[in-house]
Amino acid sequence: MRRNMIVNRLLFEYDTLSEEEITSLISQLPRKIVRWLAVNHPDNRTRKIFFRETGVQIGEGTVINPNVIIEDSYKQLVKIGERVSIAPGVMLIADAAPNNSRLTEVPYVREHLIVEREIVIEDDAWIGAGAIILPGVKIGQGAIVGAGAVVTHSVPRYTIVAGVPAREIRSLLESG
Repeated sequence: MRRNMIVNRLLFEYDTLSEEEITSLISQLPRKIVRWLAVNHPDNRTRKIFFRETGVQIGEGTVINPNVIIEDSYKQLVKIGERVSIAPGVMLIADAAPNNSRLTEVPYVREHLIVEREIVIEDDAWIGAGAIILPGVKIGQGAIVGAGAVVTHSVPRYTIVAGVPAREIRSLLESG
């Protein structure tokens, strides 16, 4: 089946396809196209299938809204728990490099800024719209990341963070 026919089925007939049928169609496409579909598809169930098929671990009951970007070079660096809510426009950057820039030749850049580290989002976390999660960050169980936050360090469980860079706003474990 030609690629454009496969993509059309995945975009316009997804609600009539079983997960097995979707997976079979995906297997005929390059990973870059499957990841693009994951970012842009209108259906949460189908988006999760696309992300899983490109190496992202996603737990049951998780909702990944449209326009979520995952940069992991397809190396299985992103793990998302159960019942996680990820709002539109979130970026999970597990693999960061200046691509073809000559900056890769600068020792400081090569030794400190080019990174490839796992991102883990534990069960029941909530990531607000437009948040950016950087390499090596773990978002603890039940943690909340405010919209637009840039998360550079791990977030303890049941903690709210917000801002640029993200800072703790409060613990949900405290009374009151």
